[in-house]
Amino acid sequence: MICVTLGRGRHRTLLEEWSQAADAGAELVELRMDCLRSEINLKRLLSERHTPLVFTVRRGADGGLWRGTEEKRLLLIREAIVSEVDYVDLELDIAKSIPRFGHTKRIVSYHNFRETPADLDTIFDQARGAGPDVVKVATLARSIGDAARLMEAAARSSESVPTVGIAMGPLGVFTRILNRKYGAPFTYAGFNPERVFAPGMLGFDELWRDYGYNRINKDTEVYAVLGDPVAHSLSPAVHNAAFRKLGMNKVYVPLLIPGGTLKASLEALSWLDLKGLSVTIPHKEAIIPLLKQVDGAVERLKACNTVVIKDGVWTGHNTDYHAAMGVLEEAFGGSTRDEVSVLMDKQVVILGAGGVARTIAYGLSRRGAGVALVNRDDERAARVASEVGCRYTSWAARASTPCDILINGTPVGMHPNLDDSPVPPAAFRAGMLVFDTIYHPENTMFLKLARERECRTVTGVDMFVRQAALQFKLFTGKDAPVEVMRDAVSRELGVTRD
Repeated sequence: MICVTLGRGRHRTLLEEWSQAADAGAELVELRMDCLRSEINLKRLLSERHTPLVFTVRRGADGGLWRGTEEKRLLLIREAIVSEVDYVDLELDIAKSIPRFGHTKRIVSYHNFRETPADLDTIFDQARGAGPDVVKVATLARSIGDAARLMEAAARSSESVPTVGIAMGPLGVFTRILNRKYGAPFTYAGFNPERVFAPGMLGFDELWRDYGYNRINKDTEVYAVLGDPVAHSLSPAVHNAAFRKLGMNKVYVPLLIPGGTLKASLEALSWLDLKGLSVTIPHKEAIIPLLKQVDGAVERLKACNTVVIKDGVWTGHNTDYHAAMGVLEEAFGGSTRDEVSVLMDKQVVILGAGGVARTIAYGLSRRGAGVALVNRDDERAARVASEVGCRYTSWAARASTPCDILINGTPVGMHPNLDDSPVPPAAFRAGMLVFDTIYHPENTMFLKLARERECRTVTGVDMFVRQAALQFKLFTGKDAPVEVMRDAVSRELGVTRD
């Protein structure tokens, strides 16, 4: 179950939003009384209960907005209990002073917006000793290790009392999704994405639709994307949509892991029993020493974007490589299964010398294409070209170098710089194939200019969906529902498909 937290300055607005949340499918709502700016009219608020509710008056010290006296706050809590609200939130230090009464259930809570204390088990023990029906502990995670410690302690606590453990902040987002697997009766979510009440809080629609929170159970297998940043990754929406379509008891979550912390973070998360990982910046190289096996593309490119974990063996793959080659060969009527590639002898200019440009240059060179790397930094272009077996040319010559295929492997044109293109209009000639690896937006200025000059185009979404489908096959052994994945990307990008 998802508890939707609502807090508004006016009674009428709060009641309206409560009704909207109920209409959207919310089964439990937390009313944050401390957000109301006027005198709290309890009778008015409780006269029409749209859903079961959690009654909360949060102090400033615990992240709330309560402006009145503590005496008045405790009186409001007691009045709510007498009015038989479904749940009342009682901070750990006051829980024993407010006796159980009637049918109202007690959430005994502890909040720490500064850190995740070392003595978590002691905090959980104290909360369980204060007469709870539910224990809630929310602390700020300053590392993946903090978030992992909190989830482990909450899982132990859930063995005796239903427990909600939340690691606040971007490093703990996964705990808000996975706590149900470890015994939480519900998690907390915002209703309006622009109004969240704790760092890292997800929206109701995201938890319900993208993560399928209510379907998660103790047997759910966990997959994840590792990177920094990961907040706007499309991968969770895409993979979870595919899992849902095929009725698989699996969930895919984001794991924010800062550079330099990969090994320690994965060690801290070992108890999650992860089944597969998507790996993105800055870990595509750093993950390799932690793997038991790698495929040929990873070995040659020194970059891994997919890890399959089976029977404790971690195997690395590079689906970016296979996806890029697949979309390019299909564009010329070929296939990756062809003995002789249709890309042989094609002349290609690749803009950029980063990870994706390197991957594509390597694949095309292996298929017999004539590849020229172009980058603002000539030294970097020369180095990468030497490593993957192609040539390089100057950035100034990027628009005049003849080619059959022009590929953008730079971030130029990525959201929010929608009007930028890495080359002028003169670079495009009718009939050439133009491929942009950027997928947000799907229709970049680079591709718009190409279409205006009668070029054929391949989008970054084509490559992204293909690599995700290849990951899905590696993770599950099943063919991916590609159209479902593409629809998920379009929804996340706000694009209407024809």
